[in-house]
This record gives sequence, C-alpha cells and structure tokens, in this order.
Amino acid sequence: MNEKILVVDDSHFNVRILSDILEAENFTVFSANNGFPVLEMAHTLQPDVILLDIMMPGIDGFEVCKILKSEYEVRDIPVIMVTARTDGKDIKMALEIGAFDYIKKPFDEIEVIARIQSALRLKELQDRLKSLAMKDGLTGLYNHAVLVELLEKEVSKQRRSKGNLSFVMLDIDYFKKINDTYGHMAGDRILKDLSNILTASVRKGDIVGRYGGEEFSIVLPGAIRDDAYNLCERIRRSVDEHEFSIGDQNVKITISMGVFAHDFDDNSYETEIIQKADELLYRAKKNGRNRVEVM
Repeated sequence: MNEKILVVDDSHFNVRILSDILEAENFTVFSANNGFPVLEMAHTLQPDVILLDIMMPGIDGFEVCKILKSEYEVRDIPVIMVTARTDGKDIKMALEIGAFDYIKKPFDEIEVIARIQSALRLKELQDRLKSLAMKDGLTGLYNHAVLVELLEKEVSKQRRSKGNLSFVMLDIDYFKKINDTYGHMAGDRILKDLSNILTASVRKGDIVGRYGGEEFSIVLPGAIRDDAYNLCERIRRSVDEHEFSIGDQNVKITISMGVFAHDFDDNSYETEIIQKADELLYRAKKNGRNRVEVM
C-alpha cells in the first residue's frame, strides 16, 4: 500500500495500537499526541487519512476537524474520528462538521482496516473528480477558473510574506492560420506540445494554465522582473527552435508573451494583474510578435 495515515491521540498506548494495526497492512504512519500540530502536519505530509481522537486536552478533535475542513489545501482529506464514547450526539456532531466516519474504542483490528479502506476509496474518487474539475481537457494544464483562483492565493501569500510574484500571459502567433491551413486536429496537437514545453521549462512551484483558446498563463511565485523576463525568453526561444510534428510535416510556430512583475505593496487584485499582463501581450503583438514585453 504505502498510503500515509496520520494518527492523533493523546494516549501513547492508543497511538501504538493503531500504528501496529496500520503498519501490519503496510501503511506509513505518522502521529501526534495533541491537536495543535495537526494542521501543519496535514499541510506538510498530505496524509491520505487522518485518525483523530475526540477527547484531547487543549483543543479537542471536534475543533481540529473544523479547522481542517476550513482549509482549502487539506479539507478533502478524510477524517475518521476516534472515540470511547457511545453517545450518539458525539457521532452526530462529528459527521455534521465534516468527519467521514468514526471508530470506537477499544479497537477492533478488522473494523479499523475496513473503515480506513472505505475512506481511501472515497479519497481516490474525490481526487479523480477534483483533477477532472481542475484540469483543461485538452492540455492537462490548470483550467481558466482554477488558474485565477491559484493566482489569487499566490497574491495573498505574496502580501503576507512581502515577496515577489510575476504573471505571464502568452499566446501562439497566427494560430488561426495554423488551424485554417492544417485543420483543428493539428491545432490541438500543437496546443498539447506547447503545453509540454511550458511545463518542462518552468520551475518547481510555478503554475501553468490554459487561459483559453491558444492563450496560456504562468504564475511565477517569488520571481522578480528580470528573473521572469529571462525565463520567458528561454521559453520563447525553445518554442521558436522547436519543430512541431503534424502528420508527416514539421511546422514552426512562435509565441508572444506579456510579463507583469507584481510588487507586494501593489494593491492590484488578480483581475488587474491579468489585465496588465494581457496589455503587455498585446504590446508584444503590436511590436512584431515572437517577443517578450515586460513591466
């Protein structure tokens, strides 16, 4: 298996029992003895399932579950509440705040594994549906809606950390002519190949998406103006030098790019950032295409 399970219980004895049960089934187990580090561990480890004790000192399992379900990056991790109580009110509350299931103490090994496997099946389905909803069907890149949402999150992070961020808009020069000459299937092939070049060219942590049609966008967290320009120049040259295969023919294309370097003290919203990058892309088109314009 190798799925990751996070076990949270203030009893070392209970953690040991659950760890033994899970490790015997080849799960990778992480643990915490209180609720305070759980959110950070969930973000860092991205466990497949969290087993969360209800009764803990300081902050109980209900509060921890509420916090997890309020966080975008971890809210889809199935939480299974662990309780010694048989009171239906506790179970009802756990399910109402977003827990997937519950396990009662003392532990039954077969029940623990069965409930974990049920949670894993749910997560697999959720991950598949989430991926389909987030990705562009043709290129496999982030779609327009998700791209804008991720840009918004990166801008918020940038303001908190007083860091840098650059945003890129690019499109294929004379793409309509390619479709008219070679057909839309050939155009789709070029869009896919260009997507591969973009994803292979950016840094880890950069965000590439299909903005729409032949337009693409790149979010470059931490990138200052010169770094963003240099990266985009490398991408532009890579595309200019690449031969795109369409059947038994090789086709050359070029791209134009607009790069807006956003300062953390600039109060522009994501829509304004996109508009500024789009204006720079238009300038690149006006100034002869196959070029990068930056601000």
